[in-house]
Amino acid sequence: MSRLVIGLGFREAATAQSIAEVLASVAARIAEPCGATVLAVAQDKAAHLGLLAAAQASHYQIEMVATDAMRKADARVITRSARVLRQRGVGSVCEAAALAVAGADARLVITRTVSADRNATAAAAISEDVAP
Repeated sequence: MSRLVIGLGFREAATAQSIAEVLASVAARIAEPCGATVLAVAQDKAAHLGLLAAAQASHYQIEMVATDAMRKADARVITRSARVLRQRGVGSVCEAAALAVAGADARLVITRTVSADRNATAAAAISEDVAP
């Protein structure tokens, strides 16, 4: 069974609506049937009120990602933002978070998607679980 991980990145000013918008956009574009779905979020953003509201509405669980884990996943990130690299140490927070949680053999199925107000981003990674 596969596991889908949706990584989120967002500015402090992001609203629940911004986060829910990119989350819904990415979820709607997933072409493959997936098993468990979780939201991967940088550890320092896990208590953001907009995130908590969007997660509750989507019924997805939040999994926090340490900065070191995102930096290790950065080699597999496709989108590269110089600003995000300077600020966070990765080319794309949402892609790095998704890949870090999905695992070393995961692949991106949706690259960075940006909300209309440009305050939130999301990407999706999938891993194949070979255990029964």
